Amino acid sequence: MTAIWQAPTQEPDLLSEAVIEAVRSHVFQREPVGMTLAVVPGTAWREARLADGRVVRLSLSTGAGEETRFGVRASAAIRVSGEVTVDDHGYRLNADIVVDRATRAILACDCRLDSVGRIGN
Repeated sequence: MTAIWQAPTQEPDLLSEAVIEAVRSHVFQREPVGMTLAVVPGTAWREARLADGRVVRLSLSTGAGEETRFGVRASAAIRVSGEVTVDDHGYRLNADIVVDRATRAILACDCRLDSVGRIGN
């Protein structure tokens, strides 16, 4: 089966963009592109401020990669999970990423945020 690239049907919102970039940077252990993720002192959390002023905090962990194929490409399937907060609302994050083993390009990234409700006070 060959995958064919198609243009997105809608613009991603600021939160989705930030979460996907945070997941990508977590997998490759590099700085994110287009945003700053600051370490929250004394915690495993990282924090970013969106252009609309909302504060996003993320705590992510990566599972072991599994060899797979994406079309004709040798690739690795990686699971990322964690927690995300946006101001006073919490989410559980589950992401499945497929990475090209030769180029380290991300071939697919499926991120899901499940609301757990209001946090804090």
